[in-house]
Amino acid sequence: MDSQYRIEGVIRPQDAAKTVYMMVDLDPADGLDTALEKFERQMIQNALRRNESNVTTTAKELKMTRHALSYRRKKLGL
Repeated sequence: MDSQYRIEGVIRPQDAAKTVYMMVDLDPADGLDTALEKFERQMIQNALRRNESNVTTTAKELKMTRHALSYRRKKLGL
C-alpha cells in the first residue's frame, strides 16, 4: 500500500499482531488467559484515558454496556 493511502492511527491486518505485542507486554510463556487479561486491561485503560475517565463514553467506544465495563474494571482491578 502506498504511503499516500495510509491513515495515521489505523492498524492494518498485517500489522495487528506486531502492534498488539508492542502495545502490551505480552509474553507467550504467560499463557493465553494472562495475555488476554493484559490486553483487555490495556485497552480499557487507554480508552478511559482518551475519554477522560468517562465510563459511559468509554463503554460506547468499546461497544459494550456501561454495566459490562464496570464489571470488567472490577474484575481487572481498575
